[in-house]
Amino acid sequence: MRSAATKNLQIFTAVSSIWAVVLGIIGPFYVVQVEKLSGGMDKLGLAFSIMILVQSATTYLAGHFSDRLGRKAFLFATAYTDSIILFLYTVITETYQLYILQATLGITNGIVGTISTSLLGDLTRKEKRGKSIGKFNAFVSLSSAAGLALGGYLVKIYGLKYLFYLASIIVALSSVLLFFINEDNTET
Repeated sequence: MRSAATKNLQIFTAVSSIWAVVLGIIGPFYVVQVEKLSGGMDKLGLAFSIMILVQSATTYLAGHFSDRLGRKAFLFATAYTDSIILFLYTVITETYQLYILQATLGITNGIVGTISTSLLGDLTRKEKRGKSIGKFNAFVSLSSAAGLALGGYLVKIYGLKYLFYLASIIVALSSVLLFFINEDNTET
């Protein structure tokens, strides 16, 4: 019989893999969409630098507060925020709106990066942590590769906006699986 921590790790791996497929599908086309919305390559660089700057400022706070408040709440909040952001990329028309979305995405990326790493540490046993994290990363990377392979076909068949709608829906729905992670059943 598998332990509660193993079950929690499997659920987190499944959710992370679903998100990796989605990000793989949308990844290259996200850059195309941001370039189109920004109005030029010079503004594209600024849009991405805004995201990275905000992301770097967010990571410490995310880690600090997740130690106090738990990790799941942050994952839920970022999943639903990302879902809304993905949808909004299809309706905005102004460069300043893009910069706001990029900054918001920087916040969620900073939170998810820190929280995911922390939760992964929480869900793995110290003596097998390297093996468990390696296995987790392999599944997530393979899922991302599958998404990248699918993305081109999907955009060709359905169009760019469809990918953003699909990604938004999948991220929101898949986050329901996080309810099944019990943060109290972790191994260290």
